Amino acid sequence: MKRYNFEFWFCFFGLLVWPGSLVLGASSETLFGETVEGKSATRTAAVYFSDGKVLTGKISLTPGRSFKLNIPKGGTLKTKDMVTGEDVQYGKVRNFTFEPVREIRFYPEKEEVRRSWKFIETTKYNKKTGEADYSPAAKEYSGKPYPLRYLAATVIFNSDESLQGHLYTATVYLKTKDKKHRLVLRSKQRGKEDTSLDELVYVSRIKLLDEGKNIAAKVNVKFSDMRFGPEDAVQAVTKESLTPIPTKMAESDGACVVESAFGEEFYLAARKDGKYIVGWPKEQDKKLFAIAQDHIKRQRDFYNEKKLLGVLEIKGSNEVLTLVNLRRKVAPTHFGDIGGEWDRELGTVVEPWRLSIWRWKYDRRNKELILSSRGTFFRVILLPENPTPEVVISEKLWELKQKDDTIIVGQSPKAKP
Repeated sequence: MKRYNFEFWFCFFGLLVWPGSLVLGASSETLFGETVEGKSATRTAAVYFSDGKVLTGKISLTPGRSFKLNIPKGGTLKTKDMVTGEDVQYGKVRNFTFEPVREIRFYPEKEEVRRSWKFIETTKYNKKTGEADYSPAAKEYSGKPYPLRYLAATVIFNSDESLQGHLYTATVYLKTKDKKHRLVLRSKQRGKEDTSLDELVYVSRIKLLDEGKNIAAKVNVKFSDMRFGPEDAVQAVTKESLTPIPTKMAESDGACVVESAFGEEFYLAARKDGKYIVGWPKEQDKKLFAIAQDHIKRQRDFYNEKKLLGVLEIKGSNEVLTLVNLRRKVAPTHFGDIGGEWDRELGTVVEPWRLSIWRWKYDRRNKELILSSRGTFFRVILLPENPTPEVVISEKLWELKQKDDTIIVGQSPKAKP
């Protein structure tokens, strides 16, 4: 993260201004399982607490909400750095609901007992001599000790896959025979003064007792008329949470394996022979394209060179997707060159580039768009003299057809006589 901090926080605070839902329109049940809309969010579960108590009942999230799990070093995005020649690795946040989950386990990562404190001024100034004693500031403690606990989580999915990380604060509701319990799941707990860690009770395990959503751990993807070389790559981004997910090239030169989709369908893009190809419908709504182009141009963003490639209105919802080509360009001014990012190792300015999907909330009456979330297919670090990568829209990568346990991309191969 050392050279991407500015970009991350710029995008992060931009999304805080326009929060939004992450749900697409309903679709039929496929290899990925039912969608969130197609199945109730309520499941049967047993909740275990650190003090030994166990509650059983119907469990659910707040309507419209999902879990967010921060995964340290969550995988390698298929992005060759044109400067270093290495893949970029960074943490990821995965979104999911109770549907694909089998079990969630919580365990203490760090526990300690603290006291409240503040720094006190210790500098002594001599008015006569003008000299000051700049001794280190001292801590002044107050109050009684209190317990502090940091929790990590392991999520086990119905596909037998598991993820480890830190769960963002989430509220779940457990309805037992006696009452409805509101449980707040936190990654950091602070107890009251003069209490012990044992008294600071936490949820240690959520065991789902019913069958849940049936999902595939790995999805085989076969390209009917594309072949890939050793330097080529395929990248998938989930439809609901717009999360880049692991994709591995298969032994066959026209296939890949998509992993850890956790029940979500996905969009596909490929890097082939130095060009970038994205699955997207070629037919565009010209009026909506013009509206989106205007909003993208006005959008204040870390990337100062933004090109709209495609727009898509999600039927049955108030959401619009845009495919954008983004680059942080160095801009000359009277004060010198600004923009880009400084690379300490290279001793020069570099320019990040992304091929991304932006999701917007669409106010049809006023023709207004509000940015709600983003997802990225590819990211590359360029030198200022490098050209912006070429992106081609392909309807063949947009046509995903299920055949047994395989997704066929493009035209299905003809059956042998």
